Amino acid sequence: MAGGMITAARIECEKAEDRDALVVILARNGYAVRQVREKPNPKSTKYAYFVEYWKGGAARE
Repeated sequence: MAGGMITAARIECEKAEDRDALVVILARNGYAVRQVREKPNPKSTKYAYFVEYWKGGAARE
């Protein structure tokens, strides 16, 4: 891995069941995975949900 930098990719997914299925599929194929929730902007009351994944098992912040 050049430079030791791990870059995560994101898939936006609103339904919890779909996010769970994505996590299982990606993890079974060797990716480290986490679910992320964030506000699109500071004044918003809604959240955007993502499945974030990267190759390898190193913890990512």
